[in-house]
Amino acid sequence: MIRANQLTHTFGKESTLLYALKEVNLSISHGEMVSIIGPSGCGKTTLLQILSGIETPTSGEVYIDGFNLHEANEKKRDAFRLNHMGFIFQMYHLVPVLTAVENVALPLIGQGVSTKTANQRARAALAQVGLADKHEAYPAMMSGGQNQRTAIARAIVAEPKVIWADEPTGALDSQTSQQIIGLLRHINETMNTTIVMVTHDSQMAAQTDRIIRMENGRITESVMTGNSLDNQSNFRVRP
Repeated sequence: MIRANQLTHTFGKESTLLYALKEVNLSISHGEMVSIIGPSGCGKTTLLQILSGIETPTSGEVYIDGFNLHEANEKKRDAFRLNHMGFIFQMYHLVPVLTAVENVALPLIGQGVSTKTANQRARAALAQVGLADKHEAYPAMMSGGQNQRTAIARAIVAEPKVIWADEPTGALDSQTSQQIIGLLRHINETMNTTIVMVTHDSQMAAQTDRIIRMENGRITESVMTGNSLDNQSNFRVRP
């Protein structure tokens, strides 16, 4: 489903060159739920941004379901991201002047779906995340957990191939975090949606199928958890 070949990403000039990623190779199967963990500055968010096409690597390739993400021009890449990807961020990124249903409908509106149909599908997505009674609520009227559920509804409304989640529980208390990770796990299992999550929380990571650990711009460990039926692809790399 997702394949990265020799991803390298640098900042600065030759005399002050900094490596955010160093020759990263990665494969993620369809329907897998994967977490990427590691210390601050290790490159995990940069990797997520490059895998999703938000950033362009200095070198290397990314394939999503056979589509070469960074070989495509910007217009084709943006269209692929809109039609096949969902995004969840730490700070929700909801539009404050739009209601929950209007926020969730945005990806469908971007695809050219009629407002009526987009709103109907948005209401169904909100019901799926337990917010059937919050259709007309604005972000300021909801709790952090409810806002994140709205963001999850927005991510799934167009039934994407993959959901990218960047610290989805980072702004939430432990109880709400557990509810959110449980919801993501439910979506992964019932919709067979591939989910790639960056997190600093090892307890959240332990509830995914596989934990990928990064240090200094490299993947140093990839370990299947007890949540997956397949535990044959573990590896460790000595830094």
